Amino acid sequence: RKENSLTEIKRTMMMSSSLTMGRITSSSSSLKTKTKNSFVVKKKTTTTTMNFINNNINTVRLRKKRYNFSTSFNPATAALHTTNNNNNNNNNIHTINTTTHSTSFFDVSTSSMQQQNRRRGRMSSKTNAAASSDEPPQKKVTESKPRLPAMDSMRFFLIGYIAIGHFIACATRDPLLLKMLSQVNVVVGAFFVLSGYVAAYTASELNKYEHTEKRFLPTKVAYTIQRVMGFYPLYFATQILFMPVFLIADVTYNGWAKSALHAGLTFSLSQAWFPSHAELWNAPTWFLSALTFAFVVLPYALPSIAKLKRKGLQRLFVKLIVLTCLVKFAYCYDVSGFAFFEGTMPPKTHPSWMFWNSVRFSPLFSTIDVLIGAVSARLVMIDGVEKVNFDSVLQKPVIPLLLMIGLIVGRGYSIVSMSDAIARSIFVPLFAWFTMNIHRETVSSSPRASQFSISSVLSWKPLTYLGAISFPIYILHGPIGQIFYKRVVANKIFGFVFTSKPEFFPVWIGIVLVSAAIVNEVFLKNKKVQELSKNVSNSLVSLSISE
Repeated sequence: RKENSLTEIKRTMMMSSSLTMGRITSSSSSLKTKTKNSFVVKKKTTTTTMNFINNNINTVRLRKKRYNFSTSFNPATAALHTTNNNNNNNNNIHTINTTTHSTSFFDVSTSSMQQQNRRRGRMSSKTNAAASSDEPPQKKVTESKPRLPAMDSMRFFLIGYIAIGHFIACATRDPLLLKMLSQVNVVVGAFFVLSGYVAAYTASELNKYEHTEKRFLPTKVAYTIQRVMGFYPLYFATQILFMPVFLIADVTYNGWAKSALHAGLTFSLSQAWFPSHAELWNAPTWFLSALTFAFVVLPYALPSIAKLKRKGLQRLFVKLIVLTCLVKFAYCYDVSGFAFFEGTMPPKTHPSWMFWNSVRFSPLFSTIDVLIGAVSARLVMIDGVEKVNFDSVLQKPVIPLLLMIGLIVGRGYSIVSMSDAIARSIFVPLFAWFTMNIHRETVSSSPRASQFSISSVLSWKPLTYLGAISFPIYILHGPIGQIFYKRVVANKIFGFVFTSKPEFFPVWIGIVLVSAAIVNEVFLKNKKVQELSKNVSNSLVSLSISE
């Protein structure tokens, strides 16, 4: 009985022991299965993530090769998109084929895991470096613009011709000289073109299809204020200094009431809008009145012009030329004046002098010439991205220069019979062509220093200095000329008019040049004047913003 009990106890113990071992084995195998399944899921998830990153890298590399991108691939961005994609698509992750790169990326051995950790470390360091490099904003690189000294000399020749043309009738009665030097209405169009050319050159980007944003900040009105304040201080000072001279004639013919109104028109630079009063007081400054309106238009027009490519600029250039020719043709047709020579024609012999004034003084029509200059500048400024044939004869400045001289001389000798209006519509595109070729010749490295070029002649320092004082010449030649040649003023001051002394004309020119040089040094370069002008300009800009 004891043996049976012991046998039964042993059997029971063996059964419980086997049952316990079975449970342990079962739980152990279950744990192994769960661990294995978890590892497989993780393995598949990680493999899918790395495949997605590799695909993104290959796609970006392909795009970079195709489009020649200058920016580098940012792994942080790809990793972020991959993580988000995996989190959103957890249910479908097991359907992706992960057999291709599973062995190379996720080997279970220790060495492979160490290699993978090193790879991950390198990838994270590159990602952090790329992310940190993207953090600080990069400054916009702007290509520097070369200085164009020839433009200053061109300005002097234009103003010199206009100044002499205004008073040449006081020095000679020779019909040939009068016709050669009295075509001021023709040449003044080039002055507007040059103003537009310089404005576009300074307010748009070189070799880019965009304008210079900082030139129009904080508002477009600020651009107009700053441009006008560039010339208004000297204009204002001249108005004050020579006011007694202006009032002698104005009060004599119009009385004090109208003289006060005329003062308001001239000080506000609005005289060009009144055809019969455009030449009030300082007569040549009607140009500044018309130019002021152009400076109102430019901040709205230049950004659009700067976006145009060469074909678009060429089409716009042709349209502007056609528009200005249409205006001049309409005037000549209505007055039957295709053969008029308005520069030497007495106003009383003209069928409609008011109509002629409305054409030549109009700020609207003058703005067309300014825009022609702006388009011309842009055609040269994009040469770096849209190549032109610099070896062509058409790119030589001498061709348009000879054509311009031929037009003036031909009209002077009566070889070409056309009105000032038609001649101006021809002279303007010729001058724009000449200016573009001078610009290209100045910045081109092809001509050698020893080789003769028109741009090198125009860059001669004495000529550029005369160009620097050209604006004082323009402002002062009119009032100084009135002192000697305006009958009511000269008789009151000297008792006679200097038209009786033709030899005095060179003296008048010398007085104008010396006065302009003095004004340039004493007034325009004066730090206090510059500071005052800047303060007034800033105050007006602030006022325009507050309104």
